[in-house]
Amino acid sequence: MTIGAFVTIGVLNLFTANSETYNVLQAQARLQESANFGLNVMSRDLERSGYRGCFSSGDVYFTMASEADISADYDIRYGLSVFDGVGEDNWTTSATTLPTAISSVATVGTDVLALRYLDNDEAYLASALTTGSEAVVVTVASGASTSIEVNDLALLHDCEKATLFKVTGVTNTSSTTVTFAHAIESGGNAVSGLAETGFFETGAAVSSIVGRHYYIAPGASSRTGLGDLSLYRRDATGTSEMVEGIESLQILVGIDSDGDGVPNQYYTPAASLDMSQAVTILLEITANSGVSVGSSESDGLLRRTYRRTVQIRNAG
Repeated sequence: MTIGAFVTIGVLNLFTANSETYNVLQAQARLQESANFGLNVMSRDLERSGYRGCFSSGDVYFTMASEADISADYDIRYGLSVFDGVGEDNWTTSATTLPTAISSVATVGTDVLALRYLDNDEAYLASALTTGSEAVVVTVASGASTSIEVNDLALLHDCEKATLFKVTGVTNTSSTTVTFAHAIESGGNAVSGLAETGFFETGAAVSSIVGRHYYIAPGASSRTGLGDLSLYRRDATGTSEMVEGIESLQILVGIDSDGDGVPNQYYTPAASLDMSQAVTILLEITANSGVSVGSSESDGLLRRTYRRTVQIRNAG
């Protein structure tokens, strides 16, 4: 009997140890998988941030009465903005203002990444805009499509100039021809002309704008503490919880001050930064296991910090 009891206790101890080891290994795998997914998603968008077709540099003309009428989701004038979380409801910006919809929910002390770029609509002017006030008629390349809808801001551009305007009407006259109206309205277009100087000729492109914010906020799970935090992505279509168990996002901006394409120094986001000199972004995220695995942390969660440096292809 005594020998049998010792054997049973030994088997139970072995089972418990194996179970604990399995839980830790599962947690480690979860950490790496979550971190890789989050970093990959942000990196892909960062590599496209600031893309404006062949109009790669220069000021973007806009038809709104003031900058306040340009939604942060569509402000293609700034391909990249980074916000440093410095306190309760307080984010120091590198460029644009952080929308209240994000600052009201984002976790204190974490950073926010905002980026914008042109989508590949392959929609080109079917006829020249000689006055700039005509409706914008485009031909969409075979096999392509445009996602521009009413109330969206779109970019009309060639290699010399670009105009940001509000779409007030969309008419599909054929499978490959679309007409965009740009009427004057309160809070939208304040002028009817779409060119500050000259005019847009046939072949100029009309592109939809992809604008995304990445930030940390409480997740939809019922977990408590830091295990409830997640990485979110917000764009003009809504908000998505991308990865559970991401409790921190920290960002440094690599500034190239001598023009050799290599960052001379990394800075925390600040309004004083010249983002046209930004050549790299250092992303740092902290992932946790979401559930206790008996780690040395006070809440029993397993944690790892992961970093990735991403090259910015379209500075500005």
